[in-house]
Amino acid sequence: DDNELNPVVGSRPSTIYTDAYLACFSELSASADPYLNPENEIKRMKGLKIVDSHDQLTKHIAVFTTQLKAAPQNDKLYVKRGDAYFKMHEFEKAVNDYTQAIRLNSKNNQAWFGRGMARGRMGQLKQGIRDLSVFIKRNPKSSLAYTKRGVRYIWFGKLNKAERDLKHAVRLNPKNSEAHDDLGVLYANKHRYQKAIYHFRTSIKHNKYYQKAYHNLALVLYLTGQHRSALKTSDESLRLNPNSRNSLLLKAQILTALGQKQEATKLREIAHTMPERNWSETFSIKQ
Repeated sequence: DDNELNPVVGSRPSTIYTDAYLACFSELSASADPYLNPENEIKRMKGLKIVDSHDQLTKHIAVFTTQLKAAPQNDKLYVKRGDAYFKMHEFEKAVNDYTQAIRLNSKNNQAWFGRGMARGRMGQLKQGIRDLSVFIKRNPKSSLAYTKRGVRYIWFGKLNKAERDLKHAVRLNPKNSEAHDDLGVLYANKHRYQKAIYHFRTSIKHNKYYQKAYHNLALVLYLTGQHRSALKTSDESLRLNPNSRNSLLLKAQILTALGQKQEATKLREIAHTMPERNWSETFSIKQ
């Protein structure tokens, strides 16, 4: 029962609603949004840059490992190395480091947050939610923590609890674009399309570079028969990320509905030559 997104090493897990998503799924934003980087809000990973490359992260890990040999009781160093492993998607190693930090200092809130994030990515949803709940109890005003726990409730199929967390995240921070986007997807899955559109538009209002929200808005506009608006919005999504395979497929679907079948076919051909991106903290919309 600890199934996040049916993770398989070396491949992209499918989401819980993929079969009804018009062969499209939500993607990570093309820009670095603070709500897509948990380290930003809780002011951690001070030694790492958001855009660190794999090689840079490897070097950071080597430095932290050397430092830990000299200071093996330093819980903060374990968190820093765990953060680096997390960014490299080496989640098991990240969990090990966060766990060691907690053993050394159970009051290290960043370790609880990081382990909750990493456990969720590994598919250990109950444990991940439990860790994030510890962080939330100690940091009840963290909009981000409620967002991330809400996402994990989504993966666990606990949509009512997810909605509760995401609503609370928005109350704590009305400009939380990620929470608005995820609420939009929740409402779209319930066929409450006007509320979904409201939250997608609000997400974009507060972060005009949030590509995923444009993609989701275009999808719901398409599902509600607003094809011209859907096309315009899908173009905005592709402007932010021209290589988005799923946004290309969505635009092709919209063009087909508008009778522009030849252009749609060309887009599908282009899309199928592009690699699928790594999965992100999203779930998809079912009709």
